[in-house]
Amino acid sequence: MGARAALVFWVVVVAGCQLSSQAPLDPGGAGGSPGAGGGSAAAGAPGGLGGAPGEPVSRDPACWTGQLPPEVQPRQPQLSVTAACAAGADPLQWRQPAPGTPPVDDARADIVGRWVPCGAASFSPLAHAGVEFGANGRWRLLTTDALNQLVPLENGPEGASGRYYDLGRQLDISGEGYTGGTRIVALWFAAGMDAIRFDDRSVVPADVYARVPPSPFNGDDNLPSISDGRCSMVGTWDLPANSSPPGAPAAALSFDGLGNFVGGPPDSDLCAAHTMYGTYRLSPGLFQLTSNIGMGLCQWWFDAGYPATFDDSCTRLTLMQRFDNCTGGRGYLNGRTTLTRRP
Repeated sequence: MGARAALVFWVVVVAGCQLSSQAPLDPGGAGGSPGAGGGSAAAGAPGGLGGAPGEPVSRDPACWTGQLPPEVQPRQPQLSVTAACAAGADPLQWRQPAPGTPPVDDARADIVGRWVPCGAASFSPLAHAGVEFGANGRWRLLTTDALNQLVPLENGPEGASGRYYDLGRQLDISGEGYTGGTRIVALWFAAGMDAIRFDDRSVVPADVYARVPPSPFNGDDNLPSISDGRCSMVGTWDLPANSSPPGAPAAALSFDGLGNFVGGPPDSDLCAAHTMYGTYRLSPGLFQLTSNIGMGLCQWWFDAGYPATFDDSCTRLTLMQRFDNCTGGRGYLNGRTTLTRRP
């Protein structure tokens, strides 16, 4: 990845509480970094988060970290792969789970963890030995190493990782960036919850995957980008009111170094409480809200991407309209919107 850029930190004071912030990265500096997750401690991960590989690392020190919901924990397999695949071969075994009611129900508990194909690896057209769904709402393809252990498909081609939203009976799968694409597949389970079928006949035939023991990292080492290579979002930003119908009030948003954000009214103490939260991703020319709760009228997990341009000081971020939905313009930002970093 190259040498990491030096980071300069300062403190932002919001309604009497301190929020960590981050200055611009040096041009050409490393951009990769920590990923979105819940509020529990993450296991060791690459990307300069501290600690040797495999050792626990500290969560970002944002004062609101403890407000985030607990991280979804993976189920342990109850059957062997052979038994789960055999059960999945019986068409009478398959059931769909009850539909969830976001944001109250979180269907990710059914799918978080690692899965290996019983036959054809049909989840993706790219060659893979398994697929992992992280607690942080990100998926990635797996391969095997020299010891036949499942490992991430490092530096995989486009389409080897992305975001997902488990809606109970269906799975919304998104790739990275503008061209990653989105597809929706029906979810079916058998053998208890140890066999899964991604029923996506419009793309590939439905095939069976079996649950295997999860990674100790719970997918937290599958990190989104949180820098465009020069600037980061870490800190607190003011979002102006949106006058486009039906309109949305102004807000304050605070971003941490792990891909999480919280928000509330402009004068709110985000260290004490927030009215919205979610995850984000930043890469060159693109800012994405990869999930949110409470940001708009839908209160739904969704993906909003905007062409994004920072000014020279990395204190102003201009987002251009890409599309809108049912969020009242707040999540999808009707028209041109400029966020301003608090000093």
